[in-house]
Amino acid sequence: MLNKQTPFLKRALLLALFFCGFLLGSPSYAASTHDFHFEVSRGDVFYKFFLKTGLPGKLLKKLMTADDRSQRLAHISPGDKFKIVLDNNHNLKKIVFQPLNANPLLITYSKGKFRFFSVNIQSTESLTSSTIIITKSLNYDGKNAGIESSVINLMITNFSWEMDFSRDLHKNDKFVLFWSGEKTPSAMIYMGARKTIALFAYTDKTGRKKYYDIAGKTLNDTFNFAPLKKYSRISSGFQKMRLHPLLKTWRSHRGTDFAAPSGTPVYAPAKGIVKHVASLRGYGNVIYLKHGNKLTTVYAHLSKFAPGLRSSKKIKKGQLIGYVGSTGMSTGPHLHYEIRINGIHQDAEKIKLSKKSMVPTSALSGFKSKAKSLLSQLGIK
Repeated sequence: MLNKQTPFLKRALLLALFFCGFLLGSPSYAASTHDFHFEVSRGDVFYKFFLKTGLPGKLLKKLMTADDRSQRLAHISPGDKFKIVLDNNHNLKKIVFQPLNANPLLITYSKGKFRFFSVNIQSTESLTSSTIIITKSLNYDGKNAGIESSVINLMITNFSWEMDFSRDLHKNDKFVLFWSGEKTPSAMIYMGARKTIALFAYTDKTGRKKYYDIAGKTLNDTFNFAPLKKYSRISSGFQKMRLHPLLKTWRSHRGTDFAAPSGTPVYAPAKGIVKHVASLRGYGNVIYLKHGNKLTTVYAHLSKFAPGLRSSKKIKKGQLIGYVGSTGMSTGPHLHYEIRINGIHQDAEKIKLSKKSMVPTSALSGFKSKAKSLLSQLGIK
């Protein structure tokens, strides 16, 4: 068996060594104008690096449509590195893309054609783990455990879809992080008295790394467009300025109004956690739902709330939360619906929200096997 695999292993090793030579062993041309090095900072985009070399925009367009793997260049992050090499006639020879948290990509250009080479270079470092035991908060205890702020924010972003950190986190709960030599964890597992939430990293073909549950699904949800199954029309859209129908003054309208008969059921467009249930002067009966750690939706002018609705209650996608009404400052029955990201109002008719992702079927078996192996180390079935 070993003899049959030896030629393949030799070829794979030679390709890996060849590729690493481009990344690590290429001669330096510090004094040459033909070798350009770039490191990505916040807000950078690949096309700026490409055009800084003096290469034409037409060639950039050709590159980005040459192969699916070129889309990795559209999803770059701070710390990623590029090397763009030109020949003596200022023609493109190759691009070396070295992401911080994914496998490298080599792109060559010859005779009018792009060729893409990627090698799955696994980390040689052994798998390690870190444990955060909660005494005060994830932020406080995570920093005391030596976890960087960026990783703590990553944890909050992912776990917030399933837990309310202000209420669900208790003393002696713990988070276990597994590492495989990268700056972000290979797995993040919350172990509480009442439940366990386990997330595992998977990097797709474009180089994007996300976290998935044991079933291969991300915790975030895909939003329905409207919180109503039936409505007659959108009576008022998102506007910077409009004449308020009651106050007769010009004000911004930072939501979308769905006209519907009083008593029409209102459903959660995605899973979330109830942030507030209140009766306010302007909004009337209003519900605030929290979706993850950045997104909030608002439902105003309701006639009444769904039975049992209360702050911190977890809500499923499509669950009844209330009924259309005309409470507060309203001229007639309708649902006033808002989407806020980090507190900033968004146009519900235009905003493109992230969707639930899944590990590809072709990779799911291997993904689940690795995930179960990690869980078994913690005694979790």
